[in-house]
Amino acid sequence: MAALLPCAAAERELVRDPHFQSGFYLLAPTPGQRVVYGELGGLTAARPVWDLAQWSSKFPVQPGDRRASHQKLTITNLAKSIVVGTPGSPEADLSLAINAGAEYPRARQSGHEPWVHLLVQQDFEQPPALAELGFCRFRLDARLKRSRLVSTNDYSPARHAAQYFVYFTVANRNPKALGYGECFWFGIPVYDDRQRVVPDYEAQDFGETKLFIFTPASDHFARQSTHDGEWVTFEQDLLPWMRLGLEHARAKGFIKGSPDLADYRPLGIFIGWEVPGTFDVDLQIRNLSLQALLKPQPK
Repeated sequence: MAALLPCAAAERELVRDPHFQSGFYLLAPTPGQRVVYGELGGLTAARPVWDLAQWSSKFPVQPGDRRASHQKLTITNLAKSIVVGTPGSPEADLSLAINAGAEYPRARQSGHEPWVHLLVQQDFEQPPALAELGFCRFRLDARLKRSRLVSTNDYSPARHAAQYFVYFTVANRNPKALGYGECFWFGIPVYDDRQRVVPDYEAQDFGETKLFIFTPASDHFARQSTHDGEWVTFEQDLLPWMRLGLEHARAKGFIKGSPDLADYRPLGIFIGWEVPGTFDVDLQIRNLSLQALLKPQPK
């Protein structure tokens, strides 16, 4: 019998349109639901692969809010701004801004009141299982352009904040496995107005999903803080962290099904703001990448 020889490992980019050039599908502001009500064309003729989610916003953007030149796409209204620049330009790749003073006639009075989101999101095509991966290398450059508390009325850091995250859903996608469909949020904290270094966090989502959230501290991914207003690079192999998140989700009883890594896959990515406080914020990102390297397989 011939010996088994390893074939070449296959590496691929999981994020489609990582420079956001093809525009966005507009989602209605009902939290947690994907209801498309419009489309914003991008700087290329390609159809969008990203959704623009505006959960709990009183001022969803409209296709008529779009302004484009050959190097920049701008979408603005009273409460928010989205800017897409061509790669290599000063505006590259994506800036998301919220004017929460327009969204909140008064400061939120309790943690149970909904809060404003501005996110871009997409599902991955044919994502690999965690057991198939040799590594899952993430990179993102981020620069805080503005963060200002515009109303100190009834301000409480426990209830009012401005946070920018990258989240991934990690889910059991084996229909034959126990717990098919179970999933959790894995997060990378990019900015929080309350801490220069965002600490570890794990708990149940206070929002609509009620899923387990696993977010390692920001200094696991970046050496600097975005509080300084300079470009900060976030990069790390996410595979060990996703595996650890799954372990913690199981230990805390949020995932009760299969323990097999072959059943779990990173399904999609969500990037942007959650602003439960009355803040005026703007943050720019560029060079987004999620490179998945599959383990060599025998042939």
